[in-house]
Amino acid sequence: MSDKLAIAILHYHLRPGGVTRVIERAVESLGDQVDVLVLTGEAPAPDDALTPLSEPFHALEYSDENFPGIENLVDDLRFTARCLLGRDPDIWHIHNHALGKNSFVPQLVWHLANAGCRLLLQPHDFAEDGRPENYRLLREHLGNDLNRILYPVADHVWYAPINFRDKSFLEDLGLPNVHELPNAVTPFPLAKSNQDVATTKTIVYPARAIRRKNMGEFLLWSLLAPDDYRFISTLAPDNPKAHPIYDEWVAFAKELNLPVEFDVGRTTDFAELVQGSTALISTSIAEGFGLAFLEPWLEGKMLVGRNLPEITCDFEDDGLDLSLLYSTLPIPLEWLGETTFLQALEPAMKESYAAYSKDWDPGYFERAKAALIVDGKVDFGILDEPLQRNVIRHLKDHPIDRNILPSLPYQVSNLINHNHQIVNEHYSPAAYGQRLLGLYRKLATSRPSAVCAASATELLDHFLQPHRFNLLRT
Repeated sequence: MSDKLAIAILHYHLRPGGVTRVIERAVESLGDQVDVLVLTGEAPAPDDALTPLSEPFHALEYSDENFPGIENLVDDLRFTARCLLGRDPDIWHIHNHALGKNSFVPQLVWHLANAGCRLLLQPHDFAEDGRPENYRLLREHLGNDLNRILYPVADHVWYAPINFRDKSFLEDLGLPNVHELPNAVTPFPLAKSNQDVATTKTIVYPARAIRRKNMGEFLLWSLLAPDDYRFISTLAPDNPKAHPIYDEWVAFAKELNLPVEFDVGRTTDFAELVQGSTALISTSIAEGFGLAFLEPWLEGKMLVGRNLPEITCDFEDDGLDLSLLYSTLPIPLEWLGETTFLQALEPAMKESYAAYSKDWDPGYFERAKAALIVDGKVDFGILDEPLQRNVIRHLKDHPIDRNILPSLPYQVSNLINHNHQIVNEHYSPAAYGQRLLGLYRKLATSRPSAVCAASATELLDHFLQPHRFNLLRT
């Protein structure tokens, strides 16, 4: 009988990127120190690194259907894990259990908790955070049980959020076992070309161009940059629903003759784009862990753009210097029209609250105005696409007003070596493996206790605070 811990890792799928990359790095960093089984709703590709360790289980996949016979499904899943590991898992490590991609996973978690199984629940994203369709699925399928089961509380149920904000939100719910687990960071693959990549005056946004990546701000910086710079967006959205907004940005950039190229990563090696850039940029207004703030330094590249302090505060506590990023980009309301802004803000807020079945209070709008408008200015990053285009058109037509905005430090600085060292020290796969294995071992010694639940409604209230409202998350 093995004296290693048996770990069952669960996720909805093993598609490339995102949580799959986190699982891959976890498995790599743990090596042979534990026995691992990965249970997933979709079988990975035959040549995938996780394929030898994985087993598909259909109830884990994305689904908006109800699952009859939950108890039998849970029993089948536990039997599958027992057969493949040769014993019951010591730890069930479950990713995004409350995200609302199906209603089976939260019910599975509740049943496992009540059976005394030790659970490490790792939220990367939340249905409560700008994902009303996901939350609606949970509410429709779980009904009154949503508040009773979604966030179980017990001595043998631990949470492993990936950033400070999520940790603080979960602790505010009264969850007693919350342990922050930042992701590991590794360099991008080497460029496929054997030739040295020449550095040009190119600013690369190494992300898929979805709404929360704030593409309007990316285009704004392309307008403000010196004439000899070009800007590259690496990937178009995957989701067809995201393409109308994306296509509008492509057309807008062409109309204003902005020095921007889109979807370049589709035809050019991604690593070559990164390694040939002058700097990398991020204008995102919402991130889970925040790899974008760590990866550039491993590539020897400057990072410019927007900071997200509630995501990056832990990085800075560890010594990462992000002082040249900005947290807000205040824009005079007159550039976009104050009335136009307020006419967009109030109905969007009402729609957002209605989407979460939350009663509307006119005071929410007043609180949002007070928080979002400061000295007659509003952060460019909370504006929706039409309002952002108003600002960019204004600056195109009134070049003198560009002096009000800061310039980005595109040139390489002495920050790079410092930040490279910090990322290597604190966020390497080796450091991640030690942290994760330590959590597993401590959790394995916990004694099962009675199970209750924290208030899911309270967590929703945290995310729906008026001062947090952003038109790009509607």
